[in-house]
Amino acid sequence: MKKPLYLLLLFLCNASFLLSQTTDLSINIEAQNLSGTAISQVDIYEDFQYLITLSNTGNAINNASISVDFDDDITIISTNSQNNINGASDVSVISITGNVLTATVANMPNNSSVELLVLVSAPTNLGGIAVNGSISPPNGTTDTNTSNNQSIISIDVLDIVIDFVVTHTQIQPAPGTPINAWGDEVTYQFTITNNSEIDFPVEAIDGRLILTSPIGNGQPFVEFVSLECLGATNGTLCPDVSTVNGHTETIYTTAVTSAPSLFEFNNFEITSGGSVTFEMVYRYNNFSCSTEPMPITVDSFIEIELNHANVSSNLSNFVETILLNADLCPVTDVCIETELIDPVDSTDIDYDEEVTFETTVCNNGPAEVPLFFYLQNLSPFINWSIVSVNCITTTGPVACGDFTISDNGQIWVSSEFILQPNTTITIETVVTFIEPLCSPFPSVGEGLVKSQVSLLPTQTIDVNLDNNYHYNDLVLPPAEICDDEDLSDLQVSKTQIFPELPIGSSQTNTAEWGEITYEITVTNNGDTDEPIQVQDHMPVPLGDDVPITGTLVSIECSGTTGTASCFSINNAYVGVPFDGVTEDGSFDTFWEILPEDNWVLPANSSVSFTVTVDWQPECSTLPMIGTNYVRAYYVNDVPDSNGANNVTFVETFFAPCIDLVVQTYPEFVQVDTGASFNWIIDISNSTTSSDAIDIAFENVLNNAFTIVGTPTCSITSGNATCISSFNTSGNTITGIIPTMEAGSTVRVSIPVIAPSFGGAFNNIAEAFPSASNNEELTPETNISVNSVQVVSPILDKIFFPDTIYEGGESELIFTVYNIASSPTQNSIAFTDNLPAGVTLTSTPVWIEDNGCAATFSGTVGDTFVGVTDLTFPNGVESCTFSVMVTEDVTGTYLNDFQNISDTNNLDASQVSATLNVIVDTSNVDIEILKSVEPTEVIVGQEATFTITATNVGTTQATAVEVLDALPIGYEYISYTVSAGVFDDSMLSWSIPFLDPNQSETLQITVLVVSSTNLLNVAFLNTLNEVDRDDTNNEDEAIVEISNCLSVPEGISPNGDLENDNLVIPCIERFSDNRIKIYNRYGTLIYEANNYNNTWDGRANRGIPESSGLLPVGTYFYILEINGIAKPLQGYVYLNY
Repeated sequence: MKKPLYLLLLFLCNASFLLSQTTDLSINIEAQNLSGTAISQVDIYEDFQYLITLSNTGNAINNASISVDFDDDITIISTNSQNNINGASDVSVISITGNVLTATVANMPNNSSVELLVLVSAPTNLGGIAVNGSISPPNGTTDTNTSNNQSIISIDVLDIVIDFVVTHTQIQPAPGTPINAWGDEVTYQFTITNNSEIDFPVEAIDGRLILTSPIGNGQPFVEFVSLECLGATNGTLCPDVSTVNGHTETIYTTAVTSAPSLFEFNNFEITSGGSVTFEMVYRYNNFSCSTEPMPITVDSFIEIELNHANVSSNLSNFVETILLNADLCPVTDVCIETELIDPVDSTDIDYDEEVTFETTVCNNGPAEVPLFFYLQNLSPFINWSIVSVNCITTTGPVACGDFTISDNGQIWVSSEFILQPNTTITIETVVTFIEPLCSPFPSVGEGLVKSQVSLLPTQTIDVNLDNNYHYNDLVLPPAEICDDEDLSDLQVSKTQIFPELPIGSSQTNTAEWGEITYEITVTNNGDTDEPIQVQDHMPVPLGDDVPITGTLVSIECSGTTGTASCFSINNAYVGVPFDGVTEDGSFDTFWEILPEDNWVLPANSSVSFTVTVDWQPECSTLPMIGTNYVRAYYVNDVPDSNGANNVTFVETFFAPCIDLVVQTYPEFVQVDTGASFNWIIDISNSTTSSDAIDIAFENVLNNAFTIVGTPTCSITSGNATCISSFNTSGNTITGIIPTMEAGSTVRVSIPVIAPSFGGAFNNIAEAFPSASNNEELTPETNISVNSVQVVSPILDKIFFPDTIYEGGESELIFTVYNIASSPTQNSIAFTDNLPAGVTLTSTPVWIEDNGCAATFSGTVGDTFVGVTDLTFPNGVESCTFSVMVTEDVTGTYLNDFQNISDTNNLDASQVSATLNVIVDTSNVDIEILKSVEPTEVIVGQEATFTITATNVGTTQATAVEVLDALPIGYEYISYTVSAGVFDDSMLSWSIPFLDPNQSETLQITVLVVSSTNLLNVAFLNTLNEVDRDDTNNEDEAIVEISNCLSVPEGISPNGDLENDNLVIPCIERFSDNRIKIYNRYGTLIYEANNYNNTWDGRANRGIPESSGLLPVGTYFYILEINGIAKPLQGYVYLNY
């Protein structure tokens, strides 16, 4: 009875080890409304939930981990673990970092599951939102089917009407009442009301001011003092505004769009129909002066920011605040004038002739003022060269050393300094005008010189601005007329070469977003070799242009004509994204040839360039156009006879953008084997999209599913055209959705049957637009992955022992576990195809059937073992059977799920057992010797058997077990051992090891209780190694029963001298004895101490005492002998 228990314990131990190594986890994510109904669309800022189901159809594991990456725009509100099935632990150690949720499940037994319900709020921006979740086993555990370890779904966020209203009032002082003094505080209140159907957040609140009085009245300096929430309605909570610090601003603008903000408060929510009222305080001070002081007035207003269009205005009403008069400003009058001194006649000036100007700067007072002044050549196409600039005289409190003059080529400029009132400065400038190059159409040269004095920022007012600048008009000779040989024509052309036109040429024939390749050709039609400059750039975008980013991918010189050559392009800005928006007045340039590159284009020759630009527009319903300009010019002012062909551009129209959202989920999260259900796929075109054309749909079902009907297509929202026919190849289903307007949803339902075996099995659905027709904004929402748990009994198996010697035996043990609720199960079947070389040495037998019934297959010599029609009674959790196997060749024999075939209603995906067959290098020979002392005894006497176990081999023996087959003629008393453990209930002696020539002894003391069944055998039962000589594995010993004390069975005291007395042999050796004899009635009739064979059938006890011979009959005796534990008892027949 001990072996089955031992095997069971070992089986459980090995099973635990096996189960910790492999498993089969799955994750399923479903979007639901708050009622638990599956959804594929939500409204902006709507609360909804994700139901995340975590399942284990494999071996039990601990500490499974999950990671769920929610769309960055989703707000996670709460999480809740629920619906634990079959012993699964709660989802715990939940952590959310950057919208990535991580957690663990401490325990997940086979066929267990647990749900995590995540309550979220939809974003305020429209379009698809994706969730990507995964589940992983702990380190050291392998998931045998990782295709179910990820779930990806997407849903579409729809728009609703948002209506916020802001009202604003002035509290103190009363409206229409000015402040009393500069430094006074003004108190305002404003209320924000949400008239929308949903709760909605306010992104920001700004308190702003604009100047409403003329700027000449002055500007106030305003300081934010405080902001307080006075109250809220309809469930809205007052936000914490204690950290709002605010700003100080000078109010000078009258434009609402540039009004400065005195405070800003961010991000709080107002319930549907709710409102919040705030009170704010500003402090007003005088900042600027005025030449004609009048009251200063400002308008206060509140601006809110929403992440959504507002039906009402985001601006409150304007509240007028009346302030005081500004201080009177100091005034002055500065002036400048330039006079042509030499030559005096402005119409008689030659090129290269020195021309002298005298510039007078003045401050007529009465106030000093900071300023600078300059003289500039504005002559079109005519440059000058400054010969000299000198301060020649001053009047009043100013000196030439109070400032400096910088010669900047076509302009000289004074340094900044303070010019005192009632002063003048005189500057003499000598220049020469440079004759321009020839012109094909010469005309009189128009010279223009400007002088100007400019005041630096100050409170001082210039009362006369008309004398702050002066112009001098000059007449210069016409340029020389160009000879024919001096005229040239540099022209540039640009063509889109990939994709080939007409792709991208119009809104009805758009190009895919991405790379566009152009060919640019620059041609020198002149008669002289000339250096050129080329610029390939984006134009500055206009106000209604859709923003677009262009990035240079490559540029190469690709061809020449005439005697032109290709040179290195030194200024190519590859990989730099440009948007065309200029910051310093220059174009965003992809590549260019600069004058310093000295790229010479020979006469009557051309050079071509191949340019590739990656275009990425911003999504818009307006046409998305990538415009690419190129400009080419001569470097050396060579007259160009045709300036119209120096610039050209190409426009490419890009495909309208869409945002498709795909979600797949099973009709039920968990199904039984062989159950029918639908896989559902929702494809939505976001409300932010353009209309979509020719959307390619593809669905790949796990091969475990069987498609049992034609997929169906339906329109669940909006306007779309359904898939007219599906193409099915194996478990792949494809089709084309002809059209989907923005905001529409198409649903595809695929009827399937679950497999006949358990596990978790996935479905992958995709929908992608034609790139030439539509550009997908968020490809991550175009694919969805989900799985369903197919529940069935699970198979497990182990080899015991898992290591044998060549030709040895191992027990292959199978256990089938029922599903969680242990229902009745039928038709379970499988075949285990043994590893090559492994064969059966027995037929399968039940170990623990627990009421299960089955038909086994496989007999001695077969290479397989199987079961069919296995049934589970209701309430039975498992049943176990086994078969003996052997293998003659050393090696490792893996018997896992790949060896299993013909399964039905069974999950065998986790089974794995390994049999190791090794070479026996041991030389163990256990010799068993047995002796007994004394060798001759009488019944009732004790004897001691000595068993000696010796390893007469040359290698160590381990786990030696010796059994003693004590027969019924003995009664066990006690034992002693020199080593090991003796189990007196099983008469089993276990010795951990025996080294070569090591002997150990076991002594068993017994009582002889019979004169028969006295042969005692001891034998070697088991050991780990092979015993090389089994002829010495057992020995025996027997005691001889002596005739001494053998009481005769009868006497006949008749005087014939034969059997006249009760003679007990050897009684004289046991003088310390007592005998009692009883008649058949139990009456003591004879008793003697130290009996010496004298009883002759006469009584010495009872009535009559010491009478004559007793009657014929049977008499009973008890002989007690000191030294013999048990009295001798029997009967004797008395006859005459």
